[in-house]
Amino acid sequence: MTGNTSDTLPRTRRAPKGEKRREELLDAALQLFSLEGYTGSSIARIADIAGISVAGVLHHFPNKVALLMGVLARRDEVNHKVISSLHNEPTLQGFVSGLRQINRSSATAPGVIRAFSMLNAESLVESHPGWEWFQSRYVTIHGRMRARLDHLVATGEVRGDVDLDALIHQILAMMDGLQLQWLRFPDKVDLVQRFDSYMAQVERAIRA
Repeated sequence: MTGNTSDTLPRTRRAPKGEKRREELLDAALQLFSLEGYTGSSIARIADIAGISVAGVLHHFPNKVALLMGVLARRDEVNHKVISSLHNEPTLQGFVSGLRQINRSSATAPGVIRAFSMLNAESLVESHPGWEWFQSRYVTIHGRMRARLDHLVATGEVRGDVDLDALIHQILAMMDGLQLQWLRFPDKVDLVQRFDSYMAQVERAIRA
């Protein structure tokens, strides 16, 4: 029993501490990205925000690109959990409700959305380290939404004459565009109400 304890306890103590520090660094990077973008940020500033030395940052993330990818991966994990709920109810109402849920999740994290909007715009330059991630992200999201809508057409819930690709482009444009207006005019733009209203129109327009 003593041997087992000595073998396992050090690992269980170290892992949470290291993970906590990693999360703190990702929080600091996200905060700086939301203020200065990726290009304007530095490892030194991230270290300063997190209250750790540059060497301490580099212990967890070897460079700024690794920090960026850590931030993106963590957000993608959050979004994946929300998106997974889309598959729990394979109906048009479930599809619409899932998108509304994703938007409501965004409304609770303006700092995260600000950072992602800035990173998204910066990554339009192919040399940006986030270029491939954002390209793949849109392709993946489009593919998942198209598969769901194809299923809803096959089950007779969505009209067969709907241009599904155009519809997906419009929905994503509405999500991204509304977020920008909400970030700029938070007192004038109700992100949740505006998107819920738009999706109600979409549901009425495409329902068979």
